[in-house]
Amino acid sequence: MSLFPITVRVAPALLLLASSGAFAQNGSVLVDIRDLSPRELRSEGFVLESPQRLLIEAAGAAEKRGTNFFAREENTREWRGNAWILNARTREVVWELRQADGRRNRRDLEQFDGEISLPAGEYEAFYASYSALWRSEGNPLRWLIGGRNRDGYDDDGLSENFRMNIQGNGRGLAPLELQRLRDRYRSNAIFTLTSATRAGVQQIGFELMKATPVEIYAVGEAREDGAFDYGWIIDANTGKKVWSFDYARSRHAGGALKNRVVRVSRTLPAGRYAAIFAADDSHDPSEWNAAPPFDPSYWGLTVRVPAEDRASIKTFAYDPTPDDLAIVALTRMRNQQTRSQGFKLLAPMDVRIYALGEGTDGAMHDFGWIIDAKTRRRVWVMDYVRTEHAGGAEKNRLVNQVVRLEPGSYMVYFQTDGSHAFRSWNSGAPAGEDDWGISLFPASGTLDREQIAAFDENADDTGDVIARINNVGNDEVRSRTFTLERDSDVRLYAIGEGDGQMFDYAWIENSQTGRTVWEMTYRMTEHAGGADKNRRYDGVIRLPAGQYSLRYKSDDSHSPDSWNSDPPFDPSRWGVTVYRVTAGSGGAVRF
Repeated sequence: MSLFPITVRVAPALLLLASSGAFAQNGSVLVDIRDLSPRELRSEGFVLESPQRLLIEAAGAAEKRGTNFFAREENTREWRGNAWILNARTREVVWELRQADGRRNRRDLEQFDGEISLPAGEYEAFYASYSALWRSEGNPLRWLIGGRNRDGYDDDGLSENFRMNIQGNGRGLAPLELQRLRDRYRSNAIFTLTSATRAGVQQIGFELMKATPVEIYAVGEAREDGAFDYGWIIDANTGKKVWSFDYARSRHAGGALKNRVVRVSRTLPAGRYAAIFAADDSHDPSEWNAAPPFDPSYWGLTVRVPAEDRASIKTFAYDPTPDDLAIVALTRMRNQQTRSQGFKLLAPMDVRIYALGEGTDGAMHDFGWIIDAKTRRRVWVMDYVRTEHAGGAEKNRLVNQVVRLEPGSYMVYFQTDGSHAFRSWNSGAPAGEDDWGISLFPASGTLDREQIAAFDENADDTGDVIARINNVGNDEVRSRTFTLERDSDVRLYAIGEGDGQMFDYAWIENSQTGRTVWEMTYRMTEHAGGADKNRRYDGVIRLPAGQYSLRYKSDDSHSPDSWNSDPPFDPSRWGVTVYRVTAGSGGAVRF
């Protein structure tokens, strides 16, 4: 037997109309909702001390055919006037006007007059007067003549006829009693996260001392193209999701088709977890912009446990990106930006990478990566396959991953394209939009400052550099001289622009003879990340003792001055560097 009720559905057996007068003659009015305004939600509560038949009189109206493109079937059509009853203990729908066997009245009203059977218990009755129709009146050329349109929702005057009256042997509840009734469902809750503050993220940590059965109950907003009010639960130590709310794993919650509900029961192992609920700036209990769900009081995320397990669970404050623990923070990234930050690790460390960016069709457009500052080897990249949905538009992608980094110097990068970034969203914003970018934290949750140092790749260069030309701009010719005291192997690391031939490239001349002893040609290069025209050479050559001139030439476009396409993965090394190859190095170090 399940520990929790796990379904939210209309009970068909409760929709039967009585054919004769089985209703108690001394029944009283338990619910009376009438005189509704357009776009109004009203509720009343009542208690039944014994099982019985209730007399219900209700009038509502279906939406006109064709007004909702997404309602492909008749039973998914929204109603501009709909009534329903919830079991207050289970939050299950036990009766709904839209599903009842009613009759058509004048002016498109749907009328239900009959009886339903309900067991003893506590109930909430709702009426939602919401139209999905948007009407605009006025001159279509108003922008030329300075006129105004009258825009708004219109129910064609039907709301004044909407009503629900329930009679039976019980008693109605006063507003404070109704609120206590709603709160009772939360009595065994670890927490409830709601959209009490718009366009925000609420989060809480909780620790299970032992494996514990939990019920997850979430009501929110989602469509096939993204989630907008939604939640998820993660392992607080690893960042791995253990449950998430989205369109595919939810079902219709009543009212507007975008209202979605999830109710699942599962057992979570002992451990530390975090729950997050994110909301956008519209359609929530503070102001519904479409018909509300069956259970508007529980819009949000509620997690419950059996009463006997409640005392063994602790909650704690949870912040996925704590500023005081950040090793690197490149956040609030705007459109067409490339930013970087370096750091040194003095001891091995498990590092948690939290990156939020844009990706579609298996490719990332706003994303981050990490390179080893000495070898220039890329040690981590935000690949699409590593990401998961970050809420809002489906293209919002999140990585919350732990990686092991060895002692050394590292550079962290994040780049964005020309659309959909912090404060310039062209679609639904993600949860925690301030974190758009990449941040690094110690996976342990504590930061030992003695294990980390700042790193500036220009000021803190390695001793292996013989000569360097970096950050070459447009239309530049630059050179550096260097001397080799003896015949030597040297590593050449060069990045430039090429497409069949090189446009930004390096070469080396013998200073005494003027002869070119090495040149960066297209055929010897490989892709350097970003745009296909970003090319890289990383190899070892033998040079005799002598004096040399290291040279680099660029054309009039695509450089650190102004990228006209995606930059390479090592943008600060646009240019050329000559490294000393030490004994036992094994030659070139490649990406």
